[in-house]
Amino acid sequence: MNMSKLLLLFTLLLSGLVAIGCDSASTEKLYDKTPKVRSEFAGKGFPSNESGIIVTGNSTIELKPDMATLSLGVESSASTVSEARNNASGSINNMLNVMRQAGIDDEDIQTTSFNIYPQYEYIEIRDDGRVRGVQELTGFTVSNMVTITINNLEDIGEIIDKITDAGGNDVRFNGINFGIQDPVPYQSDLRKLAIEDGISKASQLAEYSGVKLGRITMIADYSSQTSISSDIGVFTERSMAMASTNINPGSLNLSMRIDMVFQIED
Repeated sequence: MNMSKLLLLFTLLLSGLVAIGCDSASTEKLYDKTPKVRSEFAGKGFPSNESGIIVTGNSTIELKPDMATLSLGVESSASTVSEARNNASGSINNMLNVMRQAGIDDEDIQTTSFNIYPQYEYIEIRDDGRVRGVQELTGFTVSNMVTITINNLEDIGEIIDKITDAGGNDVRFNGINFGIQDPVPYQSDLRKLAIEDGISKASQLAEYSGVKLGRITMIADYSSQTSISSDIGVFTERSMAMASTNINPGSLNLSMRIDMVFQIED
């Protein structure tokens, strides 16, 4: 191989290595800009090219509930659909009348489910000397469930008694939840307490790690996601003496979280 061919081969080989290096750099640069990488940094609420301290400030206010949501309804079984439906309709209408007499508005009463389903009984029959099991239709069950909101908790036990009495043996009571009618007025205090908690946490982290805490560069407010957690909510069955149902609303906790990013000063 003469010198000119050897020089040409070396030039081509060098060009290939340079191209591979450029492609690697381009690929690495492209990878840094992929949505996945950007979303990971955005999910942390922290720019990839900066250092800092990330904390979450939390706040909680304990309040007395001022409303209750009841989940209840009726369930009736009969040999025919029409009979089961008529029985359930009569029971739920009696309950609705009592609700209105107790001052519960129609907009606070919502049907959550209405179902009709068959009832079967498993029986054994003899067929050509062999015993086999079959399902036999025995009737139908109709259920009608509603959710009602009670804004006056003073007489809630008496209201529950009247509603359940109106439903008779068809009544079904699925549960009670307590809440706050309007949590918005409490968000300002929750936000202030959460920010104070975040600043306190960041100050401690800076002190313990031996760095100087800088200014706040980002705040993520989750006020639209204020959570309500129940502390105590008890529904007690009526005793044989038919005393008024004892309802203990207990207390509720309104909570908020705020994410904060602080710079680390040099």
